[in-house]
Amino acid sequence: MDKQVLLDKIKTARKLRFLSNCYSLDVINKAERLWEKEDSFAFSYNDNGINRLIYFANNYKILECLLNEIEKDRYYLEIMTKDLKEGFPVNLKIVAKMMRMSTSDCSSIFNNSSVLQYRDDSIGTEPDINDAREINEILWNTFHTEISHLLTDDEIVEKIKRGQFLIHRSRQIDAVLQTDVMPKKFYINQIVNLTDKKIIHAILLKRLWNYVQNGGNYAYAWVEDKNIASVKFHEKYGFKHDGMWNLVFGLNQS
Repeated sequence: MDKQVLLDKIKTARKLRFLSNCYSLDVINKAERLWEKEDSFAFSYNDNGINRLIYFANNYKILECLLNEIEKDRYYLEIMTKDLKEGFPVNLKIVAKMMRMSTSDCSSIFNNSSVLQYRDDSIGTEPDINDAREINEILWNTFHTEISHLLTDDEIVEKIKRGQFLIHRSRQIDAVLQTDVMPKKFYINQIVNLTDKKIIHAILLKRLWNYVQNGGNYAYAWVEDKNIASVKFHEKYGFKHDGMWNLVFGLNQS
């Protein structure tokens, strides 16, 4: 596929304010197949074994027609919305409903004694790049890549270099926290705890404290609505569903 042609099509679609699930142009370099219907189009890329679809469509009805043109391979695509009653394409099957949980002031957690009882800044260390495979095995054994966009070992290495991980190790790694921290955004990407609950609380508090000390307030995470344990965990930190959904759909699912 000619990547420049695809980039030009994306630029035009963005000017026309088409509906889209393309939030990063990095996927262009992975693009494999292209489908078109009128001015709308979709392309696929392989995301570590999962065929994902990126679309640009004038409306959902056109998107539905566009998806009907796609062969019977299994694909996944995501639609971000605040309205679960929108007229999404009928040829899609819901795989997961992810709700964005957020707080506008995560510093308030440091006034919450029920959580602060777990604070221990001696817990949690940044991993070495040699820990990448072990970390990734834990992530792949915990999450579904259809929903969580899991990575390769090399990609984990890059995230480690960027300082996104904190871990706890007894004999083996038994707790993993992945966050993407920006000056005004604190994104909780992945949380895994295979040991006492105080460990993951201590690790998260450690990272949140550093963010707050540098002037940060807003924090968020995407949580599957059926994962009640995760919902309650985030609620302890003042996170609430802010109305935004990321719906994971499957095309040509059996």
